[in-house]
Amino acid sequence: MLQQTVYFSDDERVNLTCYIQPKCSELPNQQSLPAVIIFPGGGYKMLSERESDPVALTFLAQGYNVFILRYSIQHYAGFPQPMLEAFQVIKHVRENAQDYNIHPDKIALLGFSAGGHLAASVGTLWNRDEFKQLANVEGEEHKPNALVLAYPVITTDWMKHDIEANLKNILREKFDDPEMLKTVTCSENVGSHTPPTFLIHTTEDKSVPSSDSLKFAAALDSHNIPYELHVFQPGPHGMSLANSLTDDGTGLKVESQVQPWIPLCFTWLKRSLSSQ
Repeated sequence: MLQQTVYFSDDERVNLTCYIQPKCSELPNQQSLPAVIIFPGGGYKMLSERESDPVALTFLAQGYNVFILRYSIQHYAGFPQPMLEAFQVIKHVRENAQDYNIHPDKIALLGFSAGGHLAASVGTLWNRDEFKQLANVEGEEHKPNALVLAYPVITTDWMKHDIEANLKNILREKFDDPEMLKTVTCSENVGSHTPPTFLIHTTEDKSVPSSDSLKFAAALDSHNIPYELHVFQPGPHGMSLANSLTDDGTGLKVESQVQPWIPLCFTWLKRSLSSQ
């Protein structure tokens, strides 16, 4: 396995960690592998390590070449900056498909919580000319082939009681701009251009309501976009893999009833990406 880091900002703050299984003549089935780009969560305030390397290694073991994008957060995260970075990273991975030993048309995004908002934003806004120009991308070179959204932030309505804490980093001073609120409400921007999507959530999530995933799924359904939705009952926000590898030390992030989302996701991704 090869590991390397690619930097997308002069201060190295925005970077892509790459876990690559290179081509090997003894392993002909490990050539042109599918790729997963992980967007960790953290409310655009931090980036969760629990949703980074442990997840990457799990997907790596299933035959994916894996990338972790550490995107702009805190005062750097004003919309659309993280999304523009994601556009550039997808373009970079696709353009270097041969070096990364990946299939250029089998690139999935995996976003957790705020990272799920970022992934859903990419999947619904990649075709907007104004954002393509800002990111210096063209055509579909930055379009993901599939989305995996784990307890994603999709809407903004439920945040308004605590707008400073929840929206400050991405909206800045534009809290009362209806057009901006619509743009960052991912379910409002779903269309025929949106990739197939896999969603997981829990009804006991007290940080991001499961209704966010339901609204995104309903929007996908209305546009005949293939999707799979799993809403489990037990488990708080931020479950990650829901096993001991990604527990936070409290034991509250370990839940056997939620752990099946991982093999379910692998099955769905294999089917979805094979059709690309």
